[in-house]
Amino acid sequence: MSLNAWAAAANDDLSFERRRWTLADGAPGQAFDLTQTSDGVMWFSSSTGLYSFDGGKFKPETKVYGHGLQSSATSSLRYIPGGGLAVGYTFGGLSLFTAQGARHFVAGKDFPLGSVNGITAAADGQLYACTTTAIVKLEQGKWVQVGRRKQLANQIRFDAEGTLWAIGGTEVFALPKGAEEFASVMKFPAQVRYSFVNKRLQVKLPDGSLARLDSNGALHPIQLDHPERYTIMLNGPHGTVVALHEGSVARLNQRADGSWHEVEFYPPIVASSAGAGNGGIGLITLLDREGNLWRTLYDGVERIRLHRFHQVRRQDHFWLAQPGLNEEMWVGSNTLPMLRIRPDGAPVETQVKVPNAILRTAPDHVWVGTNAALWEFGRDKEQRWELPVPANARLGVQALALEGDGRLLVSLARHGLWRFDNGAWQQDPRLQGQQDPTPISMLRDAHGKTWLGLTNNRVGVLTADALKLLPASSNLQIGNTLSMLDAGGRLLIGGDMGVAWVDGDKVQPMTFQRRAPVQRVTGMVVDHLGQLWLHCNDGLLRVPAAELAQFWHTPAQPLDSELFNFEDGVNGNASPTRPLPSLSLDSAGRVYYATIAQAGWIDPAQIRRNPRAPDVIIQSLQTADGELQPLDGMKLPGHPTAVDISFAATALSIPERVRLKYRLEGVDGGWKEVQHDRSAHYTNLAPGAYRFQVIAANEDGVWNTKGAELRFHIAPQFWQTWWFRLLCAALLLLAVVAAYQWRIATVRRRADERARALLEATLQERGRIARSLHDNLLQAVQALILRFHTLQSRMLQEPDLQAKLDTVLIHAQELVENARDEVVGLRCDPVRDELFTALRKSVAVSVPAAESLLHFTTTGAQRPLREDATREVFYVLREALWNSARHAQASRIAAELCYGEQVFSASVTDDGIGIGTVAASVGRWGIVGMRERVQRMGGQIEIGAGEQGGTVVRLTIPAQLAYA
Repeated sequence: MSLNAWAAAANDDLSFERRRWTLADGAPGQAFDLTQTSDGVMWFSSSTGLYSFDGGKFKPETKVYGHGLQSSATSSLRYIPGGGLAVGYTFGGLSLFTAQGARHFVAGKDFPLGSVNGITAAADGQLYACTTTAIVKLEQGKWVQVGRRKQLANQIRFDAEGTLWAIGGTEVFALPKGAEEFASVMKFPAQVRYSFVNKRLQVKLPDGSLARLDSNGALHPIQLDHPERYTIMLNGPHGTVVALHEGSVARLNQRADGSWHEVEFYPPIVASSAGAGNGGIGLITLLDREGNLWRTLYDGVERIRLHRFHQVRRQDHFWLAQPGLNEEMWVGSNTLPMLRIRPDGAPVETQVKVPNAILRTAPDHVWVGTNAALWEFGRDKEQRWELPVPANARLGVQALALEGDGRLLVSLARHGLWRFDNGAWQQDPRLQGQQDPTPISMLRDAHGKTWLGLTNNRVGVLTADALKLLPASSNLQIGNTLSMLDAGGRLLIGGDMGVAWVDGDKVQPMTFQRRAPVQRVTGMVVDHLGQLWLHCNDGLLRVPAAELAQFWHTPAQPLDSELFNFEDGVNGNASPTRPLPSLSLDSAGRVYYATIAQAGWIDPAQIRRNPRAPDVIIQSLQTADGELQPLDGMKLPGHPTAVDISFAATALSIPERVRLKYRLEGVDGGWKEVQHDRSAHYTNLAPGAYRFQVIAANEDGVWNTKGAELRFHIAPQFWQTWWFRLLCAALLLLAVVAAYQWRIATVRRRADERARALLEATLQERGRIARSLHDNLLQAVQALILRFHTLQSRMLQEPDLQAKLDTVLIHAQELVENARDEVVGLRCDPVRDELFTALRKSVAVSVPAAESLLHFTTTGAQRPLREDATREVFYVLREALWNSARHAQASRIAAELCYGEQVFSASVTDDGIGIGTVAASVGRWGIVGMRERVQRMGGQIEIGAGEQGGTVVRLTIPAQLAYA
């Protein structure tokens, strides 16, 4: 590149990204038209159908806003002002789609015949369309012809003055604002090549030049260097102007005299992916609302976007960019001479080649180290010294620093540290004994200390006699030292493994909130705004001033940061060895970076930002039954076991940096941030009403906090309704009751069986004892009595002995009668007698004087009582007898058992002072216990006054609960 060309380009250092999507990426091939609707979605019509692009992916569409297309052969598109999309069809007809509905116009019926070649809108939003047979406009819902005669056109467009232009095959027509008929403005010998630049029609003339064409036919030539190279001029990204030439794009700049010239050339992209084709010819272009230029190709879609960073335009590999003399910026490469860039942008070529290090010791004094020499520059001085190593070593200067005594320190690759003073070289002995004693980076800080950074986590300060390394206890973990920075009196060290602050003998590592680690920090600067910039493997990292200030107080807290990488114009990585550092500040406060691919800069105070928050779209809701059009308030059919909701944010500049958050109220505890797929998945949602929300931010953190929302309702199945649940609860309660009753019945049955078995065993034992008494004891005693009678008959002569024997016989007879009574007792039902006996004994023990007042009677055929019934009846009757005996002052207390067929009853009656006085004297707990026991048996109890006075306690128990 010549010096003149370099000077011309220096004033125009904008940088653009050119990205292409091909068929392999899902982009349409041979798109005929494109537009952008008010929600930010890009639309493409093509021979293979209609496509949309939301910034994330291309998607073939058969519906628009949920309404079906009339044909897949779409030809023309136009956004509808206020929201919506107009679609023209290749074989005739046009559809208008909005979120509220769709309206279709049929060719030959309510719309002209022929393919729809173009759709446009006037300044007031009125739609116009052209087909192969007519030009029409939409008035009050009907399409009416424009002009009195049919006008054929391949495209129509309004200019800044409101003129409607119609471009046919070889002729251009114009309908000025207020006119009633099109007029032929200009004819061409071949196909018209045209464009609208700043809403003015430009045409390519037969002689190869370009001119602006007025509606009256006047031509205004465009002064452009070599116009024959270009097909047409276009409005480019963010106010720039570009020119097309087949598959290439050139960016133009305007000189002071108004003429245009090329400043940057984008050659055709060589396709390497399947289905990419030849990188072909541009068809239609569009500037989106974020200022990006879109271009359709025969085999895909291309976008040209303005970078944030400016580039120093020079074709070479190995870059260095550091401040030079005064306000100059010095840049160097691997092969070309180093340039001194003056404040006005003019470069001055120097004799220095392959610069590796630049050290500015004063505004008018700069040192430069190369592979072969050391250069010194002053106000009127430029001097070169050979290095003190063999010329064939070709290793060169690694780093430069100035000691406090004014002597220059020079680190020579593979040859250690040297001093340079008045043209003399001397090996510095202070690094002797160090393994690998060549410093990678050197710095004199604000306190006058000279710091050296070496390999393998070694950082130290030079003293008068030696290098004092940081102690091992400092735990410095940055790998090889690549850069050092004095940040307001604080020393930052950058290396292979990150950044650390050396605070005395302590090392505070710098951590970041970003996911990827910060590695290979080859340059660091603090700009005029107090922001820290780091050049790392991923690009340039900006730490806001407030974050940096917080770091000095709480270094353990991770820092928020912003990354600028290839998407912003920072291409390539810094050199792995030298020149270092790779980051610097110029006199105007601009941050310069250098990589092996390029050098460039950015003004921290004027970083170009995208102020437009992205629109957020909820695209679909999918269940197992299929994909549904998301409509607010929709009801989901059936009972979906899983729900997938897809959404997008239409930020098209750097869609890779778009942030999305979503939540489903009542399910998600807070906002969830999207990691990969732009969708949300939910399972096992209960019936009810739901509200799904999505918000998004663009690449600069501008949030659309309103976002998009979708309300939907999941209807319950019959088993999820309240009445079904109530029925189930009732059935469950009945089941529990039935189970409880069955359990009680089982327990009672088992208890009855045990009681019956026990009673049977008792009766059998009594029968055995009775039989034994009868068959053995009674018979033996009876026989003994008979023998005594025999002896008595023989003892008539001894009256005294006979009298004694009579006495014995009487006792024996009594014994027999008693034994017989016992046998009878064993053969009888023991319940009643035992119960009465136990009651009598209990009263005798408690109130001995009342035993004579007791009277027991029984009515009805006696039946054995259940064991538990016997026990409870005993306790109730005992309590009643005790009360009468102790408190009633009765003269008679009667207890009665009544064995009825339906119920068993028992009662205690006295003739005492009455229930009121007794209750008052005995309290309530005994009576409460009597009631509880009877109720537990399933019976009833009555306590009251008797007919003749006194008190009556009567209990009744159903027969099935009382008898065994």
